[in-house]
Amino acid sequence: MTCIRPMRTTPGLALDRTCTLRLHPPAFTPARTSAKRQTMSRAVKEAPEQQNLAFATVDDGVWEEKYADQYGTLDFGASSAQGPRESMEDCAYVIPRARCGFLFAAVFDGHSGFAAAQYLSEQLYDSFSDAIDEGSYGPECSIDERESGGICCPVELRSLLTDSFRETDEKLLSWLQSSAAEDEKNAGATATIALARRDKIVVANVGDSRAVLSRRGQAVDLTTEHRVTGSGPTVEAEVHRVESVGGWIEDGRVCDVIAVSRAFGDAQFKGDGPKDMLQQGVSEEWWDQKFADSKQITGNLLEATPDVVEAPVQEDDEFLILATDGLWDVVTSHDAVTMARSDFKKRRSAQDIADRLTKVALQRRTEDNVSVVVVDLGGGKEGWSKPKQKNSERWKGVLGIGD
Repeated sequence: MTCIRPMRTTPGLALDRTCTLRLHPPAFTPARTSAKRQTMSRAVKEAPEQQNLAFATVDDGVWEEKYADQYGTLDFGASSAQGPRESMEDCAYVIPRARCGFLFAAVFDGHSGFAAAQYLSEQLYDSFSDAIDEGSYGPECSIDERESGGICCPVELRSLLTDSFRETDEKLLSWLQSSAAEDEKNAGATATIALARRDKIVVANVGDSRAVLSRRGQAVDLTTEHRVTGSGPTVEAEVHRVESVGGWIEDGRVCDVIAVSRAFGDAQFKGDGPKDMLQQGVSEEWWDQKFADSKQITGNLLEATPDVVEAPVQEDDEFLILATDGLWDVVTSHDAVTMARSDFKKRRSAQDIADRLTKVALQRRTEDNVSVVVVDLGGGKEGWSKPKQKNSERWKGVLGIGD
C-alpha cells in the first residue's frame, strides 16, 4: 500500500511524502511477552525487502536557490527488511532537502506494534519544522539569511530537538489512546535522527538505535544507547533514574518487561500507565498482589528526552550510518564502517552500501527487523573514485528530484 501525504511546511515549500505501509498492522502481544523474545520464523530472508521506507523533499527550485551553493546536496541510501520477525515494526525516513539546508534522516524501531513508529515517521519532522516556524529558537538574522517564510534558522538545535521529542511523545500518547487500534495502544518506538549538512551534524536519539560517523576510517559512535543492562556511567544513570521513581530492574529490563529505558509511546510506563501495568502483572501471574502493592511509582519509568550531539563536520568526516539494533546486534560499528568505506572506494553508492549492510545483518542471522540509512558527507576522499549516483536515479520519481 502506497500512501502519499502532503506535509505541512513554511509558505513557498511544497513537500510530498511517499511511504510504503503494510495493509494490516501486526497483532499486539502482551507487553511482557512482546518485550521478551518474540517467536521467529526459521526462514531468514536473504535480501533487503525495501519496505517501510519514507521519503520527502521540498520544492527543488526553492531549496536549490537558497542552499545548493552553500551546502550542496548529500548522497544517501536507505534500506529496510523484516528479517525473521513475524511482523515489520521498523521504519526509515529521509528528507534529502529539509529545513535550513539539512538532510534529515531517521530510523524508528517499533515494539508492541507498528503504530508508534509509523506515527513518528509522519509527525516527528513536522514537530521539528513547526518549532523552527515558531521562531523562539532562532537568532536575529539578515534578510538574505532567512528562509522563504522569513524565518531565521536556529544556530543551536539541542533545546529545539529536545522540546520537539517531548512534545511529539505527548501527542503520540494521546493519539494512541484515542485513535490507535485496541491491540496497539501500548505501542512504542525508539528513534535516532540526524540532521546533516556539509558543515554540521546534529544527532538526537532515544533508545538503542545507533548513529555512527566514519572519520578517516575510524568509527565514532554519536549516540548513547539507553539500556539498563551492562555497566558504565550511562547504564548506571539510566538505572538510577528508573529506580528513583519507584521502578525496578530485573534481567536487564525495566520492570522485567522492556529492554530500553527511553522510548516514544509505551503508555504503560508513563503517567498512570504503571498502575495498570502492575495489575496486569498480577493477572498474568508475573508477580503477586503484595508485590504490586509495594511499588509506589512516582514518575515516568520511560522517557522520550533525547541525548543530542552537535558537531562541526571536519575535513576527514566521510559518511554517517544510522541503523536500528537489528544491524548493531550482529555488526559492530567498526565493522560497519570498514565495510562501507571499502565499498565507497569501489565506487559503490550510498544506496549500494545501505543495501549491503542490511543484507549482512540478515546473513548473520539477526533476530530483529533491520533499517539502515547511509549518508555520504563527501569529506576525506582525496584519491577516491567518484561513486556512481545510483540512489539519485533510484529515488528520482519518489523524491521529485529533477535531472
